[in-house]
Amino acid sequence: MNEDEAIGRRIAHFRKARGMTQVALAQQASISLSLLRKVEQESREATSVLIAAVAKPLAVDVTTLTGQPYDLDGPHRDAIHGLIPPVRRVLNYWDVPPDLETPPRPRAEILADARAVAHLRQADRNVQALARVPALLMEMTAAIHATTAAPEKEQLFDAVATVLHPTMSILHATGYDDLATIVADRIAWTAAQWGRPLAVGLAAHTRTSSMLRHGTYDVGLRLIDSARSVLDAEPTREVATLRMIGSLHLRSADLSARAGSAAGASAHIAEARDIAEHLRVETDHLWRNLAFGPTNTGFHDVATAIELGDGPRALTIARDLRIPDGFPPTRTGHHFMDIARAYLWQGRHDQSLASLQRARELAPQQTRHHPTTREVLRMLIRAHRYVNKPLARFNAWIGAST
Repeated sequence: MNEDEAIGRRIAHFRKARGMTQVALAQQASISLSLLRKVEQESREATSVLIAAVAKPLAVDVTTLTGQPYDLDGPHRDAIHGLIPPVRRVLNYWDVPPDLETPPRPRAEILADARAVAHLRQADRNVQALARVPALLMEMTAAIHATTAAPEKEQLFDAVATVLHPTMSILHATGYDDLATIVADRIAWTAAQWGRPLAVGLAAHTRTSSMLRHGTYDVGLRLIDSARSVLDAEPTREVATLRMIGSLHLRSADLSARAGSAAGASAHIAEARDIAEHLRVETDHLWRNLAFGPTNTGFHDVATAIELGDGPRALTIARDLRIPDGFPPTRTGHHFMDIARAYLWQGRHDQSLASLQRARELAPQQTRHHPTTREVLRMLIRAHRYVNKPLARFNAWIGAST
């Protein structure tokens, strides 16, 4: 099997290898038999929910079905893959100090570099961001073990979280789920050492990234509820606390939608919107690579509608959404990948392709590595009986042999 093979074909391959009928797989995965047939026949794209649902009874990883990581070999090999081994190595150092040839730099310089990594990820400059991570994490770890004063140590733990969160995001985006899970564990450990309630919220938000991808929605919702209870217990609800609570509601909305709970998703979106209105902000605030405010709440409203299969509602919300200039390209790019799916379902193929092209303009590295791009593109190619030059050019850019 090659990385460009349709997800539906992969599902059929592993189903047959396990000696399972379509009926048996549909029952064990709690999905529609009709939908499974359409996905295997490549007449419907495989959604994240379906992939996670069938991966468990098939006893395979989600990335085995998506074919990730993409572009590992051949003429289109992505530079990011060469950066993975040093990231793996540096994650061995956390409770044991590394031996450095030179002492760690002043704390201010380390903090500045940590923020730079986060900004690079927000700008979709994943290769540049990940290239800076190994040396920076080594230096941070050495500095933490060499520091005894509590305030200085807290600053360094803050900086580590600032670097690890975008690192985990990049790893998930490129299909290195095993490594992303290790990073999530490191963030949880860092949050425990950091000791601030905000760190508890960040750790929970981070851990549930994997739960969203692998279908453990109920566990994710319980984890987020627990983190929110810690923040709710704060005697003074500072602005930063409210923003984190808002971000956790958005994550709960995502989990609820993938679990099929429209009521749960709607309730959490409403809570997030109320917080944004209470804060009286017109633009989103970024904290540790998390964006919270009216725009990101709108993005999640669209995304949850799509996860629930309500394309018309998603497009209606998206039509009225105003995206401010300078909003993080990775978030806006992901939004356009989402609505490409909604347009596809409505048979509006030109708008679907235009949405993928917009996602590419905003966040090319993210768009190229995301399974949604390849699945929607595959469906668009099947829908066109005649040569479509823009579609062919986009497919050539992806490097897929659809």
